[in-house]
Formats: sequence, structure tokens, C-alpha cells
Amino acid sequence: MVKPEIIIEAYDADTHALKEILAGIEEEGVLCKVIYEETPKPEDVLGRTAAGRSQLEVGIGISRRKAVLYIKKMRDMPLLETESDFRSLGQNAARYVKGEKLI
Repeated sequence: MVKPEIIIEAYDADTHALKEILAGIEEEGVLCKVIYEETPKPEDVLGRTAAGRSQLEVGIGISRRKAVLYIKKMRDMPLLETESDFRSLGQNAARYVKGEKLI
């Protein structure tokens, strides 16, 4: 059974950055799943793929120290991207899912 969760696709992600994204999502009470990619891909490709895989249509791509938030309906460009405020990106992904105002 597939769970309604935010999908995070990661390639060579900074451990601290990924933990901050997960903490932000958890603070908002939304489920998520991390998929670790073995083939090098840029974060935008990872994010679009993640959004396509998510039942919630929300995905995050993270590669090294940059993360992007994609929404399946808006696949041409990320809703948000960051190289430093990872917890906020995770929170905003979850808030989007809940239909709440982004911070």
C-alpha cells in the first residue's frame, strides 16, 4: 500500500541538510520517505521525479548542499529552493500539503 507522503530524492546529500529537511517536515506532522539515488542527478531532476512519485504530488530533490521543492502541477520550476534554510524548506513542503500559508 502506498502512503500519502512527501517524497525526498537524494543524491550525495549533505547529512545535516537532509536531517534539517526531515525535521521541518516532522514538525508539521506530515509523513515523508527518502529515496537515495545511486546515479548522479541534479537536484531539480530529483525534485521533479520525487513530486511525480508522491501521492501528495509534493517532492524534494537534494544534491550535496542544495535542495529544491517541486509540486507536480508546477513541474517547470521549483516552488522553493535553498542552499542554507533546509528546515524551512521541509516545513513549507508540509505546510503546502496541509493547505496552510507558507513561512
